[in-house]
Amino acid sequence: MSIITEKQRQIYDFVVHFVETKGHSPAIRDISRRFGFSSPATVHKYLVALEKAGMIVRGKRNALIQFLPQQQSPDTTEIPLLGRIAAGKPIDAVLHGEAIAVPKEFLGKGRTYALKVVGDSMIDENIADGDLIIVEHIETAQNGQTVVALVDDIGATVKKIYFEKNKVRLQPANPNYQPIVHTSDKVKVQGRVIGVIRRY
Repeated sequence: MSIITEKQRQIYDFVVHFVETKGHSPAIRDISRRFGFSSPATVHKYLVALEKAGMIVRGKRNALIQFLPQQQSPDTTEIPLLGRIAAGKPIDAVLHGEAIAVPKEFLGKGRTYALKVVGDSMIDENIADGDLIIVEHIETAQNGQTVVALVDDIGATVKKIYFEKNKVRLQPANPNYQPIVHTSDKVKVQGRVIGVIRRY
């Protein structure tokens, strides 16, 4: 199942359109010109990603690309990639306005979105630096769930949540990090982690 970024999808769509209209595969310079890339290496990076996703096949000559025309699988759907989330100390989420295609079974019951993880405080929960987490928007959570939480209205983090009397403990899954403890009015649950995507 192919999971690609919005920019990768745009490049793939350009390749498909190029072949359909001109009758042959685009060269590296054609893609560079279309997307304003100054270096062929940038194009190469995107083509490698598309090849790994099973969407194109690069020919023996680097200047040419063969493509495998595909429609987006009916078993996938796009969700917004809203930005970064800290697996460590809280940081502000950065909005990118991109989207990624994910299997439909990754969707939650409510609004679903993705965030890119920064840090390794959740490594023992198999959430590593650079991973994409799939988040279902909720405002309440149960003890032990892995959530996205806004801390003191200043930064967001991903942690396991525990409610203890009038306090909330945001527990990392890495012994090198200390838990974050605040009064309940300082922690707002933003969503529940329902999936993880790792790109190799």
